[in-house]
Amino acid sequence: MFDIENPRTFFAKNSSNLFSICIALLILLFPFTALAENSPCQNASVHLRGDLDTIMARGGVWTLMEQNQELKEKSMLGFQVDGKLSRIVGSFETLCDTGKNPTKQLFIAIQNILGEARTAFNPSSSGDKLLEEINVV
Repeated sequence: MFDIENPRTFFAKNSSNLFSICIALLILLFPFTALAENSPCQNASVHLRGDLDTIMARGGVWTLMEQNQELKEKSMLGFQVDGKLSRIVGSFETLCDTGKNPTKQLFIAIQNILGEARTAFNPSSSGDKLLEEINVV
């Protein structure tokens, strides 16, 4: 079956078998290369981006302040908070993309900040309490 004395005839007779083996190896190895690309840093970036997208889907802190009559005149603070939240998540993603893996403490700190921003959307909060929570963020 494997007479390699004459390479032309060997490859001509066994080309379909060799092709099948190569395809099978590619199929088996492809999932592992895809999994290797998802590092813990990338997974953390996706998690933080999801939290930020949840906040922004509601219109961000600015919209929250615009909807509250007591805070409407201070809504520029909401713009600033939205920008800072976007920048810290973007900075974390940039660190991951450049190979400078951020620490777990940084991830937890950003996650806590995003969590505080999400809890600011409590509809029963008064204007003063909302402003206090937004200033913490």
